[in-house]
Amino acid sequence: MADSHSIEKQLQSLIDGCRTVILATASSDGLPNASYAPFVDHDGSFYVLVSGLAKHTGNLLSTGCCHALFITDEKDTVNVFARKRLSYNCDAIVVEIHGKTKSDSEARRADAVLTKMEDRFGPTIKMLRSLPDFRLIELKPSDGTLVLGFGQAIPVYGRTLAS
Repeated sequence: MADSHSIEKQLQSLIDGCRTVILATASSDGLPNASYAPFVDHDGSFYVLVSGLAKHTGNLLSTGCCHALFITDEKDTVNVFARKRLSYNCDAIVVEIHGKTKSDSEARRADAVLTKMEDRFGPTIKMLRSLPDFRLIELKPSDGTLVLGFGQAIPVYGRTLAS
């Protein structure tokens, strides 16, 4: 197995190679939902801008958690049974973008994240952020697993290898 620095670089490379994250959420009644959302990576967390009309948004708001999956594209994989992937348990935290924010630091964070989103996804973000039902949600990763191939499942905590 490669050294920890090399593995952490592969972890970041996998995240950098994805433009969307697959979200596994559950309703407050425990009903599962699989979906996806475009994301940006900022200060160790992932941020999604999601519609209040989407089932996953209601689930994120009611439970405050989700499972996030980053996975290589099938077309870039030699063997679909061994796709490189990274999955995390995440806390889901609303970042206020409409009306009064909780603090100046939260307002600066929201502006920085939304600017990153505009840079990455274009002018659609400017329109979406103005819609009252859209929510900016921080997905704060905790424990997870990085799979680099057969027999290469590596426990991680955030961006580092779990001890």
